[in-house]
Amino acid sequence: MRLRGVLLAGAGAYVTFGIGASEADYLLYPAGLCAIALVVLCAVCVTLGAIRVRLAIRRMPPGVPVSIETTHAVKSEFEFPRLAWWPLIDVRMTWVEPVGVDVALEKSKSRWREVITPRQRGRYSRLVRKFTIEDVFGLTAIAFQFSWEAAVRIAPATATAGADLAVGYGTGDAFSHPSGRQEGDLVEMRQYGHGDPMRHILWKTFARTRRLLVRMPERAIAPTPTTVAFLVAGKGDEPSCAAARLYLERNLFGNDFLFCADGAMEPAHEADVAIEQIIDSSKIPADDGALGIEQSAAKVDRARLASCVVFAPAIDGAWRPRVVEFASRLPAPPTVIIGVDGTEPPGRRKLIARLLLRDRAEADIDSRALAGVMQLREQLEATGLRVQFIHRTTGQVS
Repeated sequence: MRLRGVLLAGAGAYVTFGIGASEADYLLYPAGLCAIALVVLCAVCVTLGAIRVRLAIRRMPPGVPVSIETTHAVKSEFEFPRLAWWPLIDVRMTWVEPVGVDVALEKSKSRWREVITPRQRGRYSRLVRKFTIEDVFGLTAIAFQFSWEAAVRIAPATATAGADLAVGYGTGDAFSHPSGRQEGDLVEMRQYGHGDPMRHILWKTFARTRRLLVRMPERAIAPTPTTVAFLVAGKGDEPSCAAARLYLERNLFGNDFLFCADGAMEPAHEADVAIEQIIDSSKIPADDGALGIEQSAAKVDRARLASCVVFAPAIDGAWRPRVVEFASRLPAPPTVIIGVDGTEPPGRRKLIARLLLRDRAEADIDSRALAGVMQLREQLEATGLRVQFIHRTTGQVS
């Protein structure tokens, strides 16, 4: 019984057996009895409802997909009675384990069906749900937990691919550049000269203007694929994990890459193995981010570390000095990629103002932490590191 139920029952008893009985008050006496009766009725209905729900779920399977993704709502197969015809009853359910999972109940005929939205990645072997049966007045409530032995894999959802991804293009054509070599597409033109291939002559232009012009390749530079990437775990790292998965699945590291997340024993050569490392990095304590980055880098050929990317959390922590120290020992400064959330694309100067408008329940990073994002960027850039933000929802880069 909740405090308000105890207070109401106590007040009813005092009015009924104290004031009402001694003074024979025909108004207070029945009012007190009604208050006591209401509390008793609510307690009985809640107790019977809790028994009904517990008996219904006792032999039910967990009903959760083996693999789900963060920020994506999923309808599970788990259902339980709505108690729609029971008087004064309301039912709520939450997840106790794994943590960081939003739960909504959707009507499915006479039953509630579970809709889950994970906010944190992880791998779990046990599922615990908490059921709360209460009356509509909030006077009484019964809560109990029920557990299942079930494998639950929560992977970071892939970030949206933007047109201006930061670094690490492993495939694709060259990029137009005025100081590059003439190795791009045949989009430029000039006057015909002795020795130019006949197949490059613009015959239609010659027929129209009587001028011999030939196509020539534009000046361009070929992108250099990133070969080594590290993921630093810590508070606020979910958007960065989504960005890392995007790079892996889009093959933006190239075919010959190495990826190592915090807590991994060996660098991964395949995207599937690297994604599993990202999931398992959720077990790393927040203060241990980048603690083993030196050991991971020692297993990589030093020549490959000249092209390096570090995916880092959006919240400053003990990982930053470790990454700075690690970067000082590399042949070339790495690029630090930080994933961020928000309802609008992040800007260089307006990132904080935009992200602060996002509701806390929808964001993985709280507003006070977001106030230090730009400061974090300045601190990293002051050490010579190149820092880029990737907006998880839009894929835009700043």
